[in-house]
Amino acid sequence: MRLPLRVVLWLYVAFNLLQALILTFDPELTDRAYLGGEMTPTRQFQWYAVAGYHVVIIAVTIVAMTLSRAADRRKFIITNALMYLLWDATSQLVYWGHKIGMATSDLVINSGVSIITALILFAVAYFDRDPVPAGDSSD
Repeated sequence: MRLPLRVVLWLYVAFNLLQALILTFDPELTDRAYLGGEMTPTRQFQWYAVAGYHVVIIAVTIVAMTLSRAADRRKFIITNALMYLLWDATSQLVYWGHKIGMATSDLVINSGVSIITALILFAVAYFDRDPVPAGDSSD
């Protein structure tokens, strides 16, 4: 994997680490946008569980970067991008944002970050190719 793509994925790892830390140690920061009310131990645990998802994403991304074949790395990266696009952003825009009464500005920011993240991951997958041996013009 070329260095610029690796750098992008390490920034993605840092982005997920920041989210995991915030959700673990200051879930109120994220919770405010979701209009959840008082932070109960149950709500705090739910945010902690979401932080666990980000830890898994960190691990999967690091493992993907260690794979020798670009085709194998792309499977992980595209799956991750689709999760951000279809599960996170789309569900917020189509259903959850309005269901919980989320402010339009918060909804646009939250879903927008997920859409941009997905697009960045799609770009990494698109540009991640194995080097072509000298004299070989096949892909």
